[in-house]
Amino acid sequence: MRQLTANVFVETGQRGSNHGLVTTSDGLVLIDGPFKPSDALRLKAEIERRGRLRYIINTEPHGDHWTANAFFDVPAIAHEGVRTRILGTDLAEHVARVGTFGPDEPKLLEGYRPNAPIITFQKEMTLHVGNHTFRMVHMPGHTPYQAAVIVEEEGVVFTSDNIFCKVQTWLQEADPARWLEALDHLTKDQCVESLTAMTDRYPMDVEQEGYAPRVMKMNVANLFDYVTGAGIHAAGQGTYR
Repeated sequence: MRQLTANVFVETGQRGSNHGLVTTSDGLVLIDGPFKPSDALRLKAEIERRGRLRYIINTEPHGDHWTANAFFDVPAIAHEGVRTRILGTDLAEHVARVGTFGPDEPKLLEGYRPNAPIITFQKEMTLHVGNHTFRMVHMPGHTPYQAAVIVEEEGVVFTSDNIFCKVQTWLQEADPARWLEALDHLTKDQCVESLTAMTDRYPMDVEQEGYAPRVMKMNVANLFDYVTGAGIHAAGQGTYR
């Protein structure tokens, strides 16, 4: 994993979503997780070397964000819609799909049961772990149940898939009008003004002071152009309200 700040590490090079690990004075917090079970088990071993995992925070309902929950015996936290979606998942179909990701995956998926979030929120939630504050904010757009996770003491925002950079922007569940609102909210959040780094689907170079905020604004502008310029905005209003 790549170190972003003194206490935040991210993985941006694996299949599916990026995920982050935050070290606090009272254990670790994982934000999303690997899609492939073999990657999840390698991450589990790494976490065990670093300390005790306290919580997993899932930022959205798509499987690349929560499949790894099952490999960790800790509570998961997410928007209540994420829990509902996970519990309604066709597990046989999900396992069959993930099993195609490599020769080792089917064996690791035997007896798979999702670790659905047991702590949920609707609009906003704050989690205090040791000396760190995790602020989860519902920001629908890419999906109805999207959330950003702001780690206040580190100046880090996990934007989830409301931000894509140099990869396909997926729209299968998108409400473009609310997505634009979420992007506007992200750019105005006080944490962004002193931003150290951002992640999800988000390559970053934190060695350059001030680089992350500029890159964020550039990608927000690109997404605005994509969503509105393609004529998707008007057609998609009210998709899942």
